[in-house]
Amino acid sequence: MAADTVQTSARGVRASRQSRSQLVPTYVPYLFLIPAFALLFVFRYIPAGSAIYHSFTDWDGTSAANFVGLQQYQLLFKDQVFIRSLQNIVIYTVIRTVLVTVMAFIAAELIYNLRSMTARSFWRILFTLPLVIPTTIVFLVWKQIFAGRAGLVNEFLKSIGMASAVHPWLGSPDTALGAVILVGFPLVSSFGFLVLLSALQNMPSEVNDAALIDGCTRLRRIFAIDLPAVRGPLALVVILSINAGLQEFAPMLIMTNGGPVNTTQSPGLYLYQSAITYGKFGYATAIGTVLMMLTLTFSIVILRARYRRAHDVAI
Repeated sequence: MAADTVQTSARGVRASRQSRSQLVPTYVPYLFLIPAFALLFVFRYIPAGSAIYHSFTDWDGTSAANFVGLQQYQLLFKDQVFIRSLQNIVIYTVIRTVLVTVMAFIAAELIYNLRSMTARSFWRILFTLPLVIPTTIVFLVWKQIFAGRAGLVNEFLKSIGMASAVHPWLGSPDTALGAVILVGFPLVSSFGFLVLLSALQNMPSEVNDAALIDGCTRLRRIFAIDLPAVRGPLALVVILSINAGLQEFAPMLIMTNGGPVNTTQSPGLYLYQSAITYGKFGYATAIGTVLMMLTLTFSIVILRARYRRAHDVAI
């Protein structure tokens, strides 16, 4: 009797599902995706395609674009300013990505190991507050911190008797790029911190309990359990950090304007200067195209490294 009741209810569920599927055609859900795809196509793919096309022209932003083939790229790779900007941005991106990722993981681990939920919530809020602070304000504050006169770093050095170490940090070719790299110290990315903390909190509690029973120390647990468990989120944080670093131009523009002597010049800033200051939009789009290809290459390399011999994903 019970089996008959279960079979009858199952048939009723299947019948109701079939009736609903007949009422709603299968193509209807796809119609709701059309506005999203339209916006993505108009504001993402069309500008990218336009940039690639105009990189083969001498377009000045106002008059008709004349096709010049690879001339802009030939000029680009002979341009010493652009070559220097590539060197600067690679150094900036590599160091920033390593520091930001490591510091975000350390912060996430520290908060994950707190026993008090109140303390966890407090520190989580504290680390995510920078997300609501405009980045321009951050760069202006750090510009004053590294200022040659009355800058916080130099004043601190004077106060501890190291007046001989006072230095124009942003005005010297030897230290300008390093100073820009250290903006935001201790370099805990709020977004990366949230991603890694969420990944750690989603780990089954039984794993940690089993590790404690087996006598696993916290330090060993971090390298043996936590790091392998957050490989995916960690790869996401690294890719986003590299993409942001390669395209960075705001700190260079606000703090140094690419100087001194192009030691903090970046491709993004050079693109902006070529288009807005000099009106060479074709040249600027060639810079943007090279930058896009670099970003894509780095992203593919990291994804391939992440998924090679991976156990936690089905590919």
